[in-house]
Amino acid sequence: MDILFVGHVCVDKNVVGGETETLYGGGVVHGAITAQRLGVTAAVITKCAEADRASFRHLSDAGVRTVFLPSPLSTSIRNVYPSANPDERQSLLISRANPFSEEDLSGITEVEANIVHLNPLWFGEFPLALIPSLRRHAPFLAADAQGFLRVAETDGRMVYRDLEDKRAVLSLLDLFKVDSKEALLLTGEDDPQRAVRAVHALGPRLVLLTHQGGVCVCDGRSVCRSAFTACTLEGRTGRGDTCTASFLAGRRRGMSLQDATAYAAAITSAKMQYRGPYRGSVS
Repeated sequence: MDILFVGHVCVDKNVVGGETETLYGGGVVHGAITAQRLGVTAAVITKCAEADRASFRHLSDAGVRTVFLPSPLSTSIRNVYPSANPDERQSLLISRANPFSEEDLSGITEVEANIVHLNPLWFGEFPLALIPSLRRHAPFLAADAQGFLRVAETDGRMVYRDLEDKRAVLSLLDLFKVDSKEALLLTGEDDPQRAVRAVHALGPRLVLLTHQGGVCVCDGRSVCRSAFTACTLEGRTGRGDTCTASFLAGRRRGMSLQDATAYAAAITSAKMQYRGPYRGSVS
């Protein structure tokens, strides 16, 4: 197995131009389907209500091995895009599946994957206390900042808060994916090139940063950059997950850091032209 994606699937209620559309997604869906369609074997370990499992059959249809762990509820999020800027998004947590547990970790570590990517949707979904143990079993451990920084308030509003002990946590990661707002919160830097270097200084071996114009990747020595070429508001959901998965796929296929960065930008640009996961229109 090349890449194992761990995180909740999500019943998305996306509001664009005042119209609401229900999509069955989540980071693990966008990431795993992208990887699989790029010729890299992918698996997902997730949690959702049994009644919703059939709605995520597009995972198995794409060839993704999927393990559904039991939960009385599924995670569901309402995403409102109030303007034409795809980086402006207001999210409300409607319901949440159970967090991952120590017991779940044993099943995760039994999957022999070259890369494990933690792709939680909200803080606490994958408890930070489990990461050191997972680190000992994962040859390459990646994570998305969203599940470290996005906190659900008691009324469901999802807000971003800085991560305590971030150096201790981020130093355990081989790849940390952030967007420009998350990088600003973590470092105080709003320029993408300065921000990606500042996040790298917190400890991860590689940092992938997405912003409105493209993607930056930093390994501590240099910053690789590539621009997005297309975007629609409808295609914005899943941008970061697609970008991370295509970058990891490129690296698994032996690409250099710069080539994998350009590859990720091209694949993500294709995906952002439509709703739902990447369809395989760019090779």
